[in-house]
Amino acid sequence: MKARKTPDAPAVRPDSVPDGRPYCFVSYSTREVHVPILIDCLRIVLGPHFEVKLTPSALESGASQRNQIISLIEGAAFTIVILDGLRPNVVFELGLIHGKNKPVLLFKEAEAIVDIQGLYSNPPAELRLNPPTVNLDTQLSDVKDINYAPWTRFDLKGTLALVWQEYSKKRDIIPGYVKIEEPSLCK
Repeated sequence: MKARKTPDAPAVRPDSVPDGRPYCFVSYSTREVHVPILIDCLRIVLGPHFEVKLTPSALESGASQRNQIISLIEGAAFTIVILDGLRPNVVFELGLIHGKNKPVLLFKEAEAIVDIQGLYSNPPAELRLNPPTVNLDTQLSDVKDINYAPWTRFDLKGTLALVWQEYSKKRDIIPGYVKIEEPSLCK
């Protein structure tokens, strides 16, 4: 039996963004119901200067998802990884980001838990009742030396300020860095 060849993803470059702005690629779990709060904060702070590209909406039908994600990461000015849920796709994309040597802003919500339900079709009862919290020292020991920014879903003003601060810290490593004034909502 012959294997079907998957079409390659179209090359994605910052200069190919329709409105001419560079973009940032965001890796996150769609299963975490609180993550859209952080994504809205990213859009408020970064949106006037960068297109915020999310999967799955940035993906094109009929093409390899993996190849498209690689192209999106390669073309991004910088990347953002939201560790909440600690889903395998997010860990894989974090590995790609490090492999491509892309600047990354890393976030983890204060009460983030590992999404056990997403890992098993029928998880053991004790894991359904008490999923473990996300702990990089034990669950991702190869990257435990990488600092993440802790955010909280109940503090929008603080989360907006945190996004701005984390972006500002990367001024020396983001190609084409754009100075963004602290949003008035943070003051």
